[in-house]
Amino acid sequence: MERFIVASLLLLLASAAAVEGRMVPGAAAVDDTPRNASGARVLIGEDACQRTCSQVRFKAVCRGLTKSPGVSTPQQLLMASIRAASAKAADARAKVEAYAARTHPTGPMVSILDDCRKGYDDAVQSLEEARQVAEAQGARDPSLSRKASDALTSTGDCDNGFEDFPDIESPFAALQKSVFRHVDNVLGIAVAIQEAEAAHPAHPH
Repeated sequence: MERFIVASLLLLLASAAAVEGRMVPGAAAVDDTPRNASGARVLIGEDACQRTCSQVRFKAVCRGLTKSPGVSTPQQLLMASIRAASAKAADARAKVEAYAARTHPTGPMVSILDDCRKGYDDAVQSLEEARQVAEAQGARDPSLSRKASDALTSTGDCDNGFEDFPDIESPFAALQKSVFRHVDNVLGIAVAIQEAEAAHPAHPH
């Protein structure tokens, strides 16, 4: 009987010790959220990307990119956005060229198409420069916003060409809208990241 009581007491003590071990702060739920040099939590993953997308103008386009492989941080979202915008601008440039080859334009349409070509070429160039800045310095470099803004301005060249001749209907309206939305989001994402970093700067110890 005594052996039974002793055994029961030992079992209870072992159980209590196990429970106590689980109740040690941090043992039950370890907070492994990444932190910057100042100790502030640095959000990554879907929440941070969705929060970034909530601050741009074309949210559906942005949220679509959050589902891309390898996109789990705002910085990765920015890079994916730059790639998508550049691809859209390059595709638009190719379609302008195909249209010109197919229709053999004359009159004002010749200069309009030249405006479109140059605009998309300049947009691709500015986006490539933005990509290089983002890779080397991250979104914190002010020149990134300038490059993205330059790209956005260039995407408007095609529309401006048609606005000068209102009697000519643009065959690129839908294409132009898609390019504009993607490039505008590059700027929006860059600004959102810069504002977040300014609000929670990393201070070295």
